[in-house]
Amino acid sequence: MSDPKPDRISVEESDNPWVKLILWSDEHPVRLANRWNGFMKYLVEERRARLVSLKVTDARRLLLMKDWDIDSAELRRASPLSDEELENAKSLFPFGTDFSQLLPNITIDNLIFRKKLSFAGAIFARTISFKNCCFERPVDFYGANFEQWAIFSGSEFLEAVHFGDAQFRVAALFDRVTFCGQIDFYWSKNDRILDMSFRDAHFLNFTPMFHGQKLHPGSDFHGVTWPDIPKRNGHKKTEDTIKGALLAQITSYEFIRTQAEHIGQLELRKEMIRRELACRTELAEPSFERLLRKAYAWICDHGTSIGRPALALLCIWGFTFAAWRGWAAQEAAVTTWDVLYHTGGRMVPFVGGHAYVEEHTLKALRAAPHVLHFLSAMAAILSPFLLFLMALALRLKFRMSV
Repeated sequence: MSDPKPDRISVEESDNPWVKLILWSDEHPVRLANRWNGFMKYLVEERRARLVSLKVTDARRLLLMKDWDIDSAELRRASPLSDEELENAKSLFPFGTDFSQLLPNITIDNLIFRKKLSFAGAIFARTISFKNCCFERPVDFYGANFEQWAIFSGSEFLEAVHFGDAQFRVAALFDRVTFCGQIDFYWSKNDRILDMSFRDAHFLNFTPMFHGQKLHPGSDFHGVTWPDIPKRNGHKKTEDTIKGALLAQITSYEFIRTQAEHIGQLELRKEMIRRELACRTELAEPSFERLLRKAYAWICDHGTSIGRPALALLCIWGFTFAAWRGWAAQEAAVTTWDVLYHTGGRMVPFVGGHAYVEEHTLKALRAAPHVLHFLSAMAAILSPFLLFLMALALRLKFRMSV
């Protein structure tokens, strides 16, 4: 049994200096990232000055710079804080803080953010943790730079969250995160490999957009709850909205499917195929094609279910067998085994049940009512299609694909 989540408190009630730094940075007239990055730049310079004072070899110094992550090109380009701003930022931390060592992991956990936040362009020089937080308003991480781990596990985003053009140098964890609004991770340069974990995440209303990204083979989508497929209800006011939502989901599922196939996650690929086809079924205009798509969904869950066509095959055979057995009860020349051979042979393509029936019994079977022969003919027609659908699902199930 998992441990209960700690209670969340409002950011205004928190005495966490990093939270105070966010609130102070958010007062900037242009954008939050200016003050945040300025303070990150100051911390890195303090750490670099401390490193220079150490009597170590050049090779050791370079190793420590890399380990302490104080050689960031993005931070070198960041604008420094003014003297007044720097004093205000330092006053948010406990008295006597040694800022030359203040580059630990940044922990901002168990908080409620009730205001809209923009971390656009922000630089997180160390691991940043937003575990078990609730963001009630939109959050923007556009162009943010995560130099180390980005941890959002157990958090909730009640509205949209944007990570467009954000750089994740290491993995990002979104385990058990609930996304209620839009979420995007698009990357305009198309050269970034994205390593993320969405284990047990919930996408309630929108699918994530990863266009331009390349998923890392270690990306984890186990236990993800995907949004419901929008249903067309015929109302003109909502028709365009639903159609747009379906098209957006199709686009997202197609991209994730191709990435899943590329990195060898075939279970994820199968789920994306199923959901993409389900969206296309709802998107299809009322027509014979729509009926076929609906039937395909009902019978085999868009080619992913083995049990449904197997159950349909069993039901068809059971009904046919019961009908023939009811008639055979009145015919002395026909036994239960004869009925079993006859109906069972009709269910297997290219195999005739008469091959296992005596000649006199075969004559009795031929004299049966036309309705029974009609049922046998329908079973013989439908069984190859059901067997084919089972084969498709087995092919996906056991990775028998190129």
